[in-house]
Amino acid sequence: MRSSFEIIAEILETAKEGAKKTRIMYSCGLSYKFVHKYLSLLLEAGLLRTGNSFQTTDKGMGFLRNYQTLDLLLNTRC
Repeated sequence: MRSSFEIIAEILETAKEGAKKTRIMYSCGLSYKFVHKYLSLLLEAGLLRTGNSFQTTDKGMGFLRNYQTLDLLLNTRC
C-alpha cells in the first residue's frame, strides 16, 4: 500500500511536462475519485497549476526533490 506522499510524488513526477487528468489517473493507478481528490489538494497547495493540462509548479518541484532526498536517505542501508 502506498502512502499519500508516494502518490503525491508520482502525480508531481507525471505532471512535470504537463499531463491530462486521464494520463495521471492511469500512470499513477488511481481511481477517478482519488485522482480528483489529490489534484484538488495539490492545486490548493500550489504544487500543481492547470491550463490545458496539469503542470508541476516550482513549489511542486521543490517538494519532489525533498521527497526523493528523504526517500533515498530512509532506504539507504548502512
